[in-house]
Amino acid sequence: MWQAVVASGALGFVFLIAVTLAVANPVTLAKSSTPIADVIQHVLGSAVSSLLLVLVVLAIFACGLVIMMTGSRLIWAMSRDARFPGWQQWQQVSPRTRIPLKATVLYFVLAQIILAVFSPSGNALFTLFAAGTLLPAVIYLATVLLYIIRRGRLPETGKFNLGAWEKPVVIVALTWLVFELSIFRDASFKDAWLYIAVMVVIGAVYLAGLYLRRGRTGLAMPEMSSIDAELDRQVEGK
Repeated sequence: MWQAVVASGALGFVFLIAVTLAVANPVTLAKSSTPIADVIQHVLGSAVSSLLLVLVVLAIFACGLVIMMTGSRLIWAMSRDARFPGWQQWQQVSPRTRIPLKATVLYFVLAQIILAVFSPSGNALFTLFAAGTLLPAVIYLATVLLYIIRRGRLPETGKFNLGAWEKPVVIVALTWLVFELSIFRDASFKDAWLYIAVMVVIGAVYLAGLYLRRGRTGLAMPEMSSIDAELDRQVEGK
């Protein structure tokens, strides 16, 4: 796993260096809506540029599939732990397809609603890409902050421990996340920040409702079990 992460990071870094060195006029390129494609076309020609853009489209499609799988899996896992609205429906597993079909359909419908909301905007793609980058950073920042606040009261798992590296890793992670979010301070990211704010408010309202209905037990950490094993048990039980 770590080899793939290192290789991906190294290749991406080399690509960014190559594109930066190939820039002829940064001022002119800054006015382009497709700067990377312009650099590639200028250096390698239109044929290679078109081929690379096809690969980019395929990569975006593959990422979309991964995001859809992750989202539907998350809905099912939260429903399994009775943490998602209407969890009785979304925790079900289809005996024919052996997947949480209802959770998958729900995620697809929600995604189409979000696309429909942004569709009137001419910057819809830019806003969604920016929000897709911002939201994980906000989630990771919240996770790191919660870890810092609660680290002294977390139960011992006996499976993973950074030891003396814990504080340096937390400091570097926090510094990097603050730096990453500071990149999005430009006014062009206003709609992306608004989208994130709406998502956070919706989550906060639901969290408050969960606490009011169930008390502290509604916020307790669920039992950590394998999602795949749980799916297999549900299918076999049917």
